[in-house]
Amino acid sequence: MSDCLSMRGVWKSYEAGVRGCSATVSVLRDIQLDVSSGEIVGIVAAVASGKTTLLMCAGGLLRPDRGSISWFGGPARRDFSSRPDGIAYAGDRPFPYGFLNIREALEYAAIVRDLPVRDGADRVACALERTGLGAIADRRVDEIDGSALARLAVASSLLARPRLVLVDDLAPGYDADTAAELLAVLRGLAREGAAVVIAGRLAARLAALDAFPSQPQMRFLSLDGGRLESISERPAVAARRAAAPLPNGAPHETSLPAPRARVAELSPPSSAQENSAR
Repeated sequence: MSDCLSMRGVWKSYEAGVRGCSATVSVLRDIQLDVSSGEIVGIVAAVASGKTTLLMCAGGLLRPDRGSISWFGGPARRDFSSRPDGIAYAGDRPFPYGFLNIREALEYAAIVRDLPVRDGADRVACALERTGLGAIADRRVDEIDGSALARLAVASSLLARPRLVLVDDLAPGYDADTAAELLAVLRGLAREGAAVVIAGRLAARLAALDAFPSQPQMRFLSLDGGRLESISERPAVAARRAAAPLPNGAPHETSLPAPRARVAELSPPSSAQENSAR
């Protein structure tokens, strides 16, 4: 298998606060990540832990402060003015033109992404079928529920026939059946040779399931304190344990095998950290 994504020493910080009273918040710290063709990687993370920043850097949509990223075996890049074709990002950002119906929204997405016009209709039809949106393709986007919005986000990512799929938090409110069907779609993409990275709520759903028997190339990582770490315990076991009632009978607030919540350090990286990241 070949690497579809390789991140080396990636750092990303933001300025927080107001002018004259701000601090640097390091969101990503020395990220090292390789994702191969046919592999599914689930990233389990707490809210506001930097998973969106990580995936946007991985997709070439956001430029890191330091480090390099390469795609599909190409040279490492620090200048992200251009990125290769075959990268798709799906997230929970609202669709800007809710007056369009689902089919028109996908057709618009194909045009914006400058996809080939000659087979645009086939790409849209295939995306509708794979995500189960065909029956409601004529409904307006601003009238559909969270489940349909989640399907639309994934359908939009399928238009480019991607080799690397990055799935961030999808629209809230989708049900368990929708999650299972979308995970099956993503598993199918991995079988076809794409690399798939899933973060957020859908990754938590994936972690709560037993590993797909026909998808051995699957692993889970946690994003905690800006760093990626492997999860050694089987995620499904951790999820079931977290879902067990507490001694007083009260359920846990979450059934996710999420990392410990950690307050971001409001200081720039130390010189020792900078040297180790280079």
